[in-house]
Amino acid sequence: MASPPAPRRDADADAGAAFVLESKGEWWHAGFHLTTAIVGPTILTLPYAFRGLGWGLGCLCLTAMGVVTFYSYSLMSQVLEQCEKEGRRHIRFRELAADVLGSGWMFYFVIFIQTAINTGIGIGAILLAGECLQIVYSNLSPNGSLKLYHFIAMVTVVMIVLSQLPTFHSLRHINLGSLFLSLGYTFLVVGACVNAGLSKNAPPRDYSLESSESARIFSAFTSISIIAAIFGNGILPEIQVNLNFCFIF
Repeated sequence: MASPPAPRRDADADAGAAFVLESKGEWWHAGFHLTTAIVGPTILTLPYAFRGLGWGLGCLCLTAMGVVTFYSYSLMSQVLEQCEKEGRRHIRFRELAADVLGSGWMFYFVIFIQTAINTGIGIGAILLAGECLQIVYSNLSPNGSLKLYHFIAMVTVVMIVLSQLPTFHSLRHINLGSLFLSLGYTFLVVGACVNAGLSKNAPPRDYSLESSESARIFSAFTSISIIAAIFGNGILPEIQVNLNFCFIF
């Protein structure tokens, strides 16, 4: 495949953007960047989503949303490549939106939406990571003196350090480690569930939905909203721009 055009090097070019646009990644880097971007805290809510929809409808909705999401990724990837062929290589969603939809209010609208979502995700991820560390610490040292806010502060410092890395390519080793941890967690949970299900002391299985109709409706909509966002991520342009070849899903 043809290599993408080199970034502009004129005096008016953004030095930071020019550095980011130096593509160094390979296709397998995109694989674990995308996987770790999707596999997040939202995955932990899937059992609740299936609890509200049931096995049949839950699997159907999850499959349908996966097809829709990855088809959307494919379309966006093609748009990014087309813009690149025309000499406009984008590294952020807001730049892509301004190019496709116009550089007026849409640019600031996307910035507002992204800021709101990223703020919520950032706060939630820090709190969740702090709570997880506290659980591990409590099991290892039941009488320890560290409190939850200590672990939240630790996670915040780590996040600040990671945010200083210049490109997504700089995170490739960290994301690879995250991928292995995610796979390990998945296998452990599946194995534990199978073992619990086959155990003689297994709790009784109950796959029934809520008893009242209103509760079933609320649970169904909550479950659909969870599944709708389960495969989403906001870093597709950043992933694609770090590849040293044109990439189409």
